[in-house]
Amino acid sequence: MNATINEARLERFAAIEREAAASDAIRFAQYAWLNELPGVVFGLITVAYIVTSLLALA
Repeated sequence: MNATINEARLERFAAIEREAAASDAIRFAQYAWLNELPGVVFGLITVAYIVTSLLALA
């Protein structure tokens, strides 16, 4: 009886560990996207400035 209870608990711990790994991956992906966001905004503003400056010269 103890062996069956221990096995069930070990399987449940393994399932919890897998869920935590998926959560960590999602959190890392969100952090990576938020970390790149200021650079993307700066790049878009720079490109818009260059394009409008060239259009003003034409």
